[in-house]
Amino acid sequence: MELKKGLEVSTDDFWYDLTYGGYLKPEEMCANPRDAERVNAAIALLQEFQQACEKEGLIQ
Repeated sequence: MELKKGLEVSTDDFWYDLTYGGYLKPEEMCANPRDAERVNAAIALLQEFQQACEKEGLIQ
């Protein structure tokens, strides 16, 4: 996976900034649009997993 050149990114909480915060945008960071799609699909899958764990009371 290749990122666009010249990016300046700062984060204290990668997961939050990538998902709920929306500060890290794969569409703006990935050189290949297909990679951005893959990242977004992975995020959706992991959020679904997190929600299932929360629903079952495994995490809060």
